[in-house]
Order: sequence, then C-alpha cells, then structure tokens
Amino acid sequence: MSNALLRRISPDQVTSLRRDPVDAEALSVATQIVDDVRRRGEVALREYAERHDGLLPGQPLVIERAELLAALNALAPHERGLLDRTADRIRRFATAQRHCLQELTCAIPGGAAGHTIAPVEAAGCYAPGGRFPLPSSVLMTVIPARVAGVETVWVGSPRPTAVTLSAAALAGADALLCAGGAHAIAALAYGAGPVPPCDAVVGPGNRWVTAAKQL
Repeated sequence: MSNALLRRISPDQVTSLRRDPVDAEALSVATQIVDDVRRRGEVALREYAERHDGLLPGQPLVIERAELLAALNALAPHERGLLDRTADRIRRFATAQRHCLQELTCAIPGGAAGHTIAPVEAAGCYAPGGRFPLPSSVLMTVIPARVAGVETVWVGSPRPTAVTLSAAALAGADALLCAGGAHAIAALAYGAGPVPPCDAVVGPGNRWVTAAKQL
C-alpha cells in the first residue's frame, strides 16, 4: 500500500522546493525593529516591550542576578528538583563536548598550520515566552556557554515565569531581559541600556525572532 505522504521527485525539482526560513514580511518588519533598537537603544526597546510583551510602564526591563536567585530559592521542591536534574545532565554533556575540542598545530612546509579554541566574550540566550514558556531553552543555551568559558551571559525572554527565572539563575545567567521578538534580539546583538552587545545570539523563536537573528 503506497504512502500518500510520500511522492517521487526528480533531482531538478529539489531546488524549487526549498523554502526560505525567513519570509519577506517577517524580514521587512524585523528590519525596521532592529534598525530602530540599534539607533534609539533602550528607549525603543522599552516601547516595543510595552507594546508587544505586556511590560508595564515603569516596570524594570532587566531582572538582575539577585532576583533570579530569589526566584530559584522560592521554587517548589519538585520543580527545583526537576531543574537540578536537567541542568546536571546538560552540564555533564557540555563538559564532555568541551573535552572533545582540542587545539591543533600541524607542521607544514615553511611553518605550521592549525586552530585554537576560544569562547566568545558575551552570549545572548533567547527563550520564547508565550503560552508555553521554555525554561529548557534557558538551560540548554546558558549552561553550554558557561561550560565553554563565556564571561558574560544574558537571557532574553518575554513575560518570564518563576520557572524561567529560576532556570536562568541555576544555569548561571548574569541577568534576564524581559522582552521578546525582534526587539529583544536587536538589544542582545547591539546592546541597549544595561544590556551588553553580545558576540553570539542563540535560542529558538518565531518568524520575527528568526528574521532578526538573520539580520
């Protein structure tokens, strides 16, 4: 019995079936937002956060390390245990990965060639908010960055829940930006107010987040 979900195509049809992961509309909207945040910094970032993320006027844009730790300490024991176990697995695997990476020097005629291993200085880790927050994204991005030796690690997440804040604390984040979408990616990339410019921005997101990361 044939599978209706599968069909045969010729090699020349493969290229025509490729889809750009960033559609034109998302790229156009994200370009305007990214340019605005890059140009006006924290002022623009707050405007977008209040418009799209539900941030209240006067509400802090940034949650500092001490507040993240307070959320972690107030977490219910069963939730804390789940985060602890997950973080430990991620940390052990990231450490094993790091040990697989080695610097290389190879003699060649006239000298030597090779590569060195060096972490970036600052990383921005994005975690979607929405109806189903993803503290797992916080753990899976912040922990490997810390294991790699990244000195400054920030999380960006709109409407962060107590579990998201706790995951950021447990993973070792310096602070959390209460914003999402293209404006959060722009802030992490270029800096905005207290948010430092990051050398790498990682983590999942919607079409506007993806477009902003591409930009």
